Amino acid sequence: MSDNFSQYWANEIDTLGLAPQNRHICDYGDFPDTSRIDPNHDIVLVLNGTNSGVCPPDLDWILPDRAGLVIGDAVSAAFTRPIDYDRIDVLCWSWQKALGGEGGHGMIALSPRAQARLIVGGPKPIARLMRLHNADGSVNKAFFGGRTISTPSMFAVEDIHSALDWAEACGGLTALLNRVANNYAVMSDWVNSTPWIDWTCSNPAARSTCSITLRLVREQHAAGEKADDGKIATEMIRLLEAEGAAFDIWSYGDAPPGFRIWAGPTIEAEDLAILCEWLAWAYSETCAANMPREARVVRHGNFPTSKASAVQPRTESASSLTAALKSPPPQTLADCYDAILFDATGVLISQNDALPGAVDILARLNTSGQPYYIVTNISSGSDETILARLRGAGLPIPAVDRIVSAGGVARHSVVEELAAGRVVSYLGSAQAAHDIFGKHPNLHCADTVETFDTLVVLDDEGFDFKRVADHILSTFQRRLIERGEMPRIIAANADIIYPGKNGTLVFGPSIIGPMLQAGLAPFGAPPISVEVMGKPGRAIFEECITRAGTDRLLMVGDQVDTDIKGAKAAGLDALLVTTGLNNSGELRQGESGAADFVAKNLNQIFDGSLFPHL
Repeated sequence: MSDNFSQYWANEIDTLGLAPQNRHICDYGDFPDTSRIDPNHDIVLVLNGTNSGVCPPDLDWILPDRAGLVIGDAVSAAFTRPIDYDRIDVLCWSWQKALGGEGGHGMIALSPRAQARLIVGGPKPIARLMRLHNADGSVNKAFFGGRTISTPSMFAVEDIHSALDWAEACGGLTALLNRVANNYAVMSDWVNSTPWIDWTCSNPAARSTCSITLRLVREQHAAGEKADDGKIATEMIRLLEAEGAAFDIWSYGDAPPGFRIWAGPTIEAEDLAILCEWLAWAYSETCAANMPREARVVRHGNFPTSKASAVQPRTESASSLTAALKSPPPQTLADCYDAILFDATGVLISQNDALPGAVDILARLNTSGQPYYIVTNISSGSDETILARLRGAGLPIPAVDRIVSAGGVARHSVVEELAAGRVVSYLGSAQAAHDIFGKHPNLHCADTVETFDTLVVLDDEGFDFKRVADHILSTFQRRLIERGEMPRIIAANADIIYPGKNGTLVFGPSIIGPMLQAGLAPFGAPPISVEVMGKPGRAIFEECITRAGTDRLLMVGDQVDTDIKGAKAAGLDALLVTTGLNNSGELRQGESGAADFVAKNLNQIFDGSLFPHL
């Protein structure tokens, strides 16, 4: 037992007068030692403890050939964490928790082993209204066909249908789990960078990613002050409720005084970031006068500015507090900027492997709380897909809002085109286009449609751009002759070349522009205008400035023509690293738009070696 709900289950077993039970108990905020559990016995466990913030690290200790049944309480675990269904015989969950449906309605699933148990041994005692047996002792299968004891709320039924439709539109269970992971990353970033708050669950392996339970750190209080966490937390919650910023976040039941925050898939990561700012404000308001200076730093700017119409903390107290703090003088290049922008390919990864030092650099930034964004011309999938790829390479990127991709920026323009009734064709695979833009009747593959109003060029690795160029050339030539105009061209990825395997060069998607220009020249075509959404276009850098809430940004890239010149044109400083495809950048420092700094490795951002040149 690791939380209050486990205790409720144990008490219910006693009430029913079932066989004697063994209670495996541990300290609050941890999970019991599973090595002491006999798999031949029935096992009852809570898969996600909302009051303790604890969940089983894994279910590997439950044997496939077990003799007993495993009953899993998944009230808040469904849709929020992976569940190994092969190791669960009875699973119960509710509609309202993860998907925000109406409370009081639940579901139960029985494995064949559990159904067999119902048949043997005669009627079983049960403390609830639902009886799973008929009068003759047989299993009442009508419950599993939709029969209910009383009429359920039709609003609840429609509500869960709507919630499931929303979940499917998001991308299904995988997308929901990604949303939970992103939410947890936001909270983890904040807790790790805030000295006066800590997790209630001290064991990271057993920590719930959706039921965030936090406690105040007593050691941060001034000498001589009574460490009354309950009093401070109570006053913080009172302030937050008075401001309309947070409700019902007090810790549950017998949990240590602190905060309980739901971070399930229906919660937006940007709203949790705002909540963190509110908590920092409430803490400074409550005990700033009695805290040591270093413990009352309010860390602003760790998260991108929210675009949602959420309540924002009052600025007068936070502003005066921030103004009173004296920032230490900068000693490294990183200290001189509010956030750092990293190119992906050639700087952090090569193919699908992390480059030397990349993992350590991002981990260091995660720990320090300095914001950073991955600014990439990759447009072969959505930002969520790119995040999964980069994480697969071992990069510890905490949330999808750290990804600023050319495809994501292009999506805004494409959606506007489709909304205006224009026909949009894409150059790339259907999988990439649908992942970024979704499906739409006016969205077609460029090599299957005879005419279109807008062409969007994606970066789709493995796609034969040169082959499709023949069909595109004919389409442009026909429209030029028939209408005297050419379609609009949106380029998500402006890379004409990028690094291939074993140091080779590969033509990128933007080779299409020069090819069309050359092919249409004999027909008197005007210069082809391409709207570049990725680097070196301005749109992607403006998106970075918007998210960071500042233009004091440093772009770190390996290509002069895209990373460096694009950043300089947008008014940002730029650092060229020679780890990837640097286009002989060290030989081109006299050019307009040349890098402000050149480094042989990423560590130079922090080691002070570039600072004397500022």
